Amino acid sequence: MVRISILTALSIILIGFGVPAICVYSSVNYGFNSILAGIVAIFALIIAGILAALGVIFGFVQHDANMSSAITSEDKEKLNLLRADQRATLEELDDIVTILKEIREVLKTAQD
Repeated sequence: MVRISILTALSIILIGFGVPAICVYSSVNYGFNSILAGIVAIFALIIAGILAALGVIFGFVQHDANMSSAITSEDKEKLNLLRADQRATLEELDDIVTILKEIREVLKTAQD
């Protein structure tokens, strides 16, 4: 999945920057028609933009489809167990806070 995204991004970059750069290079060094080079460069930029937009759209659609089917009943059970463990930990921390407040009050009264 990531490999496809990277290859798509690289191809878009090559089309968007490479083709216009080659057009400018060939028109300067080899006498290629500058009007034709401009037209080819503009079409390359348009195609790269379209490919980028389609890549983003299909990437989000595929990501959403993968995320909805990724959670199984076993994962939900693990998540519920983790939530219960976190709740128990927070309750213990609340108890610790109350004990520390009591200790602080005892220390304040002992100091006076």
